[in-house]
Amino acid sequence: MKNTTIFCALVLITALAGCSADKKPRDSDLAAVKAYAQAEVTIERLRKRKEPNWDAIAEQYEITAATVKKIDAKSGTLYDRRIREALKSCAAGESVKVNQQTLAKGLQHVTVLAITAGLDAMAKVDMAGRKAAAERVAEYFEGIRPTFVRRDQDFFPQTKTLEKAADEALERLEKADSAALLTARRQLEDILARTYALCVLYEVAQIEELRVSDLAECDVKRAEAVIFYRIIQHRIKKRSARADEAISNMLKSGYDVMDSKSLEANLQTGLAGIALR
Repeated sequence: MKNTTIFCALVLITALAGCSADKKPRDSDLAAVKAYAQAEVTIERLRKRKEPNWDAIAEQYEITAATVKKIDAKSGTLYDRRIREALKSCAAGESVKVNQQTLAKGLQHVTVLAITAGLDAMAKVDMAGRKAAAERVAEYFEGIRPTFVRRDQDFFPQTKTLEKAADEALERLEKADSAALLTARRQLEDILARTYALCVLYEVAQIEELRVSDLAECDVKRAEAVIFYRIIQHRIKKRSARADEAISNMLKSGYDVMDSKSLEANLQTGLAGIALR
């Protein structure tokens, strides 16, 4: 009897240790995502200062670097290399306003790709695993929330349409069972696509306003638009190769021929079923 009791106690201790071990990686993963998102927001704040401290910004980038490298390996992107090159150029005072967009908007692309990877993971695990993955997706979103706030200010100042839709999608995702997962995922992906399409549209509209008075600022706006479009290009191209070609050519063209109305029409074609405004 005594031996049986000891054996049962050992089994229980082992089981509890296993549960603790299982929990720890999930908790540490979530903590890493939170650190990544906070660093992304901090970088955005630091780079917008009148005189950015590029050493401090580079330190914040190192917090994100592991995720950036992981996404590079998974998606075939080259953001870690490009961002490091951009940071060196910024520290040297070379085309700072343009080069810093590789960092800022490149991290946004990485974040969206990380969200997509999280959504993929949700389809392969049990309910507990889905909840943990949904929590990580929600934390990644915090890194790009400021963009949703800005685009709401530009397009929907009274209703906060984009941020509200994203929060609703994240809430639905957290509660989704296997049957509801696809719908919840589509809702989040749609609002991401809509928001970044509006980002492209906003930057080109800015170029239209500035192309006579400030070509240097137009260079900045193009750099932003190019990466913003890269975030949604796969979806546009899948739906309409012609729309993708038209948008890509416009973003490469001279500022004098950029046309926000034509751009919006092509974005809408590529995102059929999603009303941009």
